[in-house]
Amino acid sequence: MRRRAPAPVATAGPAQRGEVAAAQRARLLAAMAEVVAEVGYEESTVQLVLDRSGISRKTFYEQFADREDCFVAAYDAATADVLDTVAAACAGADVSERRIELGLEALLDWCTAHPAAARMCVVEVFAAGSRARQRRAATMERLGELAERALDGAGAAGAGGAQLDRLTARALVGAVHELIYRPLERGDAQALDGLADEILAAHVEPLLATRR
Repeated sequence: MRRRAPAPVATAGPAQRGEVAAAQRARLLAAMAEVVAEVGYEESTVQLVLDRSGISRKTFYEQFADREDCFVAAYDAATADVLDTVAAACAGADVSERRIELGLEALLDWCTAHPAAARMCVVEVFAAGSRARQRRAATMERLGELAERALDGAGAAGAGGAQLDRLTARALVGAVHELIYRPLERGDAQALDGLADEILAAHVEPLLATRR
């Protein structure tokens, strides 16, 4: 009786391998945010991330150089998402005050929906080394630019008005950061729900009043 030839072994093509790698990376980034939110960056380890994600150590080091590299990648992914979310929200209104309100609500909603990532980005980033702090500075600058664009048209025209827009935008971003830091530090992201009205009344409206 003739023997059958062995069936060909199916191998993943480049596209499929890329999809698998992307899915593994996403799991590692999510695990990093969750671990850091629970134990803090200083107490986090690669092993904790592996345990949380179910990904092998070999695969981890195919994606990242070390723990810090994974943290920075997780931070970049989270902040890119929140910046896109805030920008899209601000684009939903023509009046500057309404753009600020929508952007603020979008930011707070994002933090409430992603408490681990929010804590990572707002609180733990300070402990994660110079690369992470540089990324934070760039993120704060981007948020300031979004706020500045949202304010466009609400103040005086000319160079003086533009400078005031810039200062007002950075003051707004700084005030919001201070107000969301404490709830996220104590692990109470739900406390941010409904905070938009308080921030608008106590910080945004007085700052906008200085521009009129």
